[in-house]
Amino acid sequence: MKTIIFLFSILASQFSFADAWDNLTLLEAQSVVAELEENPYIFNYCDCCDFSGEYAANVYFLKVTKTEIIECDWNSEFYSVKFESIAIAEMNYSKKGLNIKKLKKVDNPAMSEIIYMNYTWGYSSKDEKAHPFFNQIEYTTYGEAEPCKKPFLFPAPKAVLKVSDDSDYSVWYKERGL
Repeated sequence: MKTIIFLFSILASQFSFADAWDNLTLLEAQSVVAELEENPYIFNYCDCCDFSGEYAANVYFLKVTKTEIIECDWNSEFYSVKFESIAIAEMNYSKKGLNIKKLKKVDNPAMSEIIYMNYTWGYSSKDEKAHPFFNQIEYTTYGEAEPCKKPFLFPAPKAVLKVSDDSDYSVWYKERGL
């Protein structure tokens, strides 16, 4: 019986993956903060999640307003980046992908969360699309990794202004030549 349980545990571990990647070295945490100061518009998006439940089905487009480096709550040898933000828009995510053309207004826009390197997508100057932070900031804790879904475009300012009064987004968008 112990052998069967042991074998099942090994098989199950082959199909599991690290969930929220919030354990950063101090240098990585500082790099995240610097990136957010320059590019405060991010997507909270679990690209590898299934398509049910709020976190997997809803994508939030956020403007980071404040960051703080804190001790990682599950490993005191590492750090995490806590942030405050204003949710600019909400989008649906389905098996077809992210729909940036159908933005929805967010009822409770103030948010405070932790940056997860695999769930936080931000601007990449290499192709002017949103990529997960683990592909933008050197993050070696879990080795080489690829996102489950492809990088995507940022929404057009006209679409954002229909659901948010954040006029700074238009300036940020134009400064990057999007």
